[in-house]
Amino acid sequence: MKKLLALTLMALFVFSLSAYAVETTVGGRIYANWGMYMTSDVYDGDGVEISGWNEFGLDRSYITVTSKLTDYTDINITTDLTNNGGYDGYDIILKFAYANIAPQFLDGLTFSLGLQPTKYLAYADGMWARRYLLASVGNSTGILTTSDLGATFDYALGEEGKTGAVGLSILNGTSYSDLQENNKNKDFNFYAAFMPLNNNPDFSRTMLVGQFYMGTQNVTIDTTEEAGDWKHQIISVGGKFNYKEYLDLGAEYWANTLGQGDGVDDLKQSAISIWTAIYAKAFVAENSAIRTLNLIFRYDMLDPNTDSDPVEDNSSFMLIGVECAPTKGINASINYRSQSYEPSGSDSDNYLYLNTEFRF
Repeated sequence: MKKLLALTLMALFVFSLSAYAVETTVGGRIYANWGMYMTSDVYDGDGVEISGWNEFGLDRSYITVTSKLTDYTDINITTDLTNNGGYDGYDIILKFAYANIAPQFLDGLTFSLGLQPTKYLAYADGMWARRYLLASVGNSTGILTTSDLGATFDYALGEEGKTGAVGLSILNGTSYSDLQENNKNKDFNFYAAFMPLNNNPDFSRTMLVGQFYMGTQNVTIDTTEEAGDWKHQIISVGGKFNYKEYLDLGAEYWANTLGQGDGVDDLKQSAISIWTAIYAKAFVAENSAIRTLNLIFRYDMLDPNTDSDPVEDNSSFMLIGVECAPTKGINASINYRSQSYEPSGSDSDNYLYLNTEFRF
């Protein structure tokens, strides 16, 4: 009943915006998948063999409404249909709900307020360009959330931001899936993105991104502690090299520092991701049956405690697959995944997936 009411209210809201706003658009996407756990000879603590799973799933389903209210004001509302763990079904929650204001007296500046994207992750997911398969490494490892309540000052570089952007976000430091504020401190996120070769058609999608994030973890801080005892600091850099429609080659590095309380050493973490995509359409004839296929490879490395020795808690992740992109708005991939753990010799978790994306 609650879901029906939420959908009804959403429909009424869209209708009212359409009647009032200069321009309103509605879009959406569905990430449907099938997966199978392939590792054999896995046993529980009692020595009983654990059978692998084989199931269909729905990773995400989004509905987005954007509305241009004036020449310098627009809004974005995005709902996320997700299995949030509350019960055996899907919850409808807000992922984005924010307004953009572009002051007429300063060309290139945009001020955003509300539940909004964390900018660096938006760029990182854009570089990887396959969120329907897997989130970028900073998101998939939980280092940073993709959406938070706050305000952002964004300055576009070049004509209509074609050269990039720089900006500052002031955020609560929570997450769109858990908005409870446990202390009064705010987080500051400085970010930059550059497309230095945007005027060269051979390398137009090549880009460099970076961020510095500093703030306080969302924990309750008692009177004997300071905010710095529970600091949260992130340094991230990444980039993608693109050559025509032949090749994408990308990489990211994350350094994450988490305070552990008064008198306790900080926890330092790192994550590295490299990926490549090779596009068949650049190498075959226009009528070729494999023209819509792409080869995809990604490799992630996570060190949850860079000071630990030996590195028994490290892990790595590999994805290799074939992607089919027959038309705009439809993507599908058959891919093999392997999650490996330190020390060497530990059993890996292996999976076979069919992932799809449908956009409108």
